[in-house]
Amino acid sequence: MANQSRPPEGITPAAFDQSKYLVHSRLEIAAILGALRKAGSMVTAYFGSGNDFVLTCIVAVRPEQDELIADLGSSAAANEHALQAGAFTCVALHERVTIRFVGNSLRKTRFEGRDVFSMQFPATLLRLQRREAFRVLTPLIRPLKCIVQSQDGAPKPTELTIVDISCGGVAILDTCSPSHLEAGILLRGCRILFPDGGEVSADIKVKSTFEITLRNGTKRLRAGCEFVAMPGRDQAQIQRYISKLQREDMGRPGRR
Repeated sequence: MANQSRPPEGITPAAFDQSKYLVHSRLEIAAILGALRKAGSMVTAYFGSGNDFVLTCIVAVRPEQDELIADLGSSAAANEHALQAGAFTCVALHERVTIRFVGNSLRKTRFEGRDVFSMQFPATLLRLQRREAFRVLTPLIRPLKCIVQSQDGAPKPTELTIVDISCGGVAILDTCSPSHLEAGILLRGCRILFPDGGEVSADIKVKSTFEITLRNGTKRLRAGCEFVAMPGRDQAQIQRYISKLQREDMGRPGRR
């Protein structure tokens, strides 16, 4: 059950009007809401004039039933007022990305033995982040590879593992020691190899680097990168790969 308190600092219903960040894809909306549910992210649900709210968490994402289920707030009076209003404007933060959506047809129902809010699955969702494209983690089995062509200081092409990807960029893991990656460099002619045999070529600019420690204690350099002037056909191929990962994730046992 979500606790009632003040909403996150700086998050108000009037804070978002950037229409270019609207997500219309039902599949992508389900994936974003599913990530909120999996992380247990707190959702501030505004209602009425926008000055009243309850704090809640997403319980189940059910696009097939056109339904989104969330916990009741801790205040019975606030819950009743929200039900009378009939709709929520929901705002959440997930991995420093602001998510906003509207839940219409609000009602109270029972789910897995307890009272919850049920609302219509949102038709659109607003996502604000630096990279406009939605990022997905790549699978550990059959990972996505990036072949970096010879650069200054690197005598031969290097195969790196991509750990997340969007239409705007990638995060890559450098297993070389010492690493030749540093913020600001431009890696020209990189090849991204998909598990099904396809590939795209791209110039990639390294935006940031930091050292991480793997579970086995090994230290690796992780680099956040952006694509530079990638052609639309290559972006489309990346989007198809992302959509495939999202479909596979939504189809796993235990996903709602």
